[in-house]
Amino acid sequence: MEILRHLRPLRGLSLVILLAGCAGGSKAEPLRPSVAQGVQWPVKTREHVDLWLHSFALLQDDTALVPLFARGYRDAITVEKNSRNIVTDLDANRATLAPVLASKPALLGAQFIPLYFGSWEEMVRAFEYFQTAEGDPRRSSNADVQGVVAFLAQQFPQPADRDFARRLMMSVTSEREKFHHAWWLEQQRLRSPALARADSLWQSRWRPPLQRFLNHTQQASGDLIPTLAIGGEGRAVPAGKSGSQYAVAWPRTADSAEVMLFTFAHEAVGSVAQVAVNDHLTPVQQRQGLGERYASIGLVRGGALLVERIDPALAERYARFYLAQAGRPIAGGDVMAAFAAAFPMPDDMIGSMRRQIDIAFGGI
Repeated sequence: MEILRHLRPLRGLSLVILLAGCAGGSKAEPLRPSVAQGVQWPVKTREHVDLWLHSFALLQDDTALVPLFARGYRDAITVEKNSRNIVTDLDANRATLAPVLASKPALLGAQFIPLYFGSWEEMVRAFEYFQTAEGDPRRSSNADVQGVVAFLAQQFPQPADRDFARRLMMSVTSEREKFHHAWWLEQQRLRSPALARADSLWQSRWRPPLQRFLNHTQQASGDLIPTLAIGGEGRAVPAGKSGSQYAVAWPRTADSAEVMLFTFAHEAVGSVAQVAVNDHLTPVQQRQGLGERYASIGLVRGGALLVERIDPALAERYARFYLAQAGRPIAGGDVMAAFAAAFPMPDDMIGSMRRQIDIAFGGI
């Protein structure tokens, strides 16, 4: 189920849009991306991003080759909640929420929503405006609120969708209050050495050689958001030269710090993979679904090319990581052969990605 590749980020608002205290007819002050001056792609933790993706991981059946969430995540969380004798509204309402997601895949695009907000409080406020206006921006006289309502109406356009959004927010709020907030703080403390190591390697060793590629592909800066719920499949909201938001894997240990780089490379190579796929498929093949299939595989294979370019020593570890995410064995001990077999892609597409990456690093 390679669904994330055809889901596009929501349109109509700049990144990190909202709302510093908007009430009644007063003028809201929009928040701006808080990128530290002189720092490109700072690493930032965002509890509300993790909460939202955590909730989707518990609701959504995950059958993708590279799982949309960390492998085994839902089972591990279920065991943890059972050990604490915790049941939330998200658990109680799963039987009604999950079938809606399964029957209406477009709603899965809502996974990207927290990447447009700076905090959980902003998200709550935005959904309150959205429900009060019944999804109609014209019901508010405040220009910023109109923008918020229009933004969410892209994802939840129908009355039934708005009802789903209402029930989802109620359930996620319960999940946050009864379980996730305390658990996330615990995990943050446990994984802080891993994150510190990853952050250090990112800014000192990995990002500098990547920067020419990122500049060339209009990804010069943004926020890198480690997320507990994510495995090999990141979430990205590109925003041109600055302000992009990329949710990536949060390493468990200092020895696995590179998984943050791996998932970033997987997302950052998206435009390169798309060009390679589109240039080598006919319209008929696109209609047959090969474009979607190869676009997903292209992120894995293209990410490998990108990682190898900046640090050849990490190429095999990247391959092992994605083989583990896909649950594929390493036959005969040949990691790279197993990787190619698990993620098959035509040579001309791989060659196209390699040439594009070479051009980007060459600064042409």
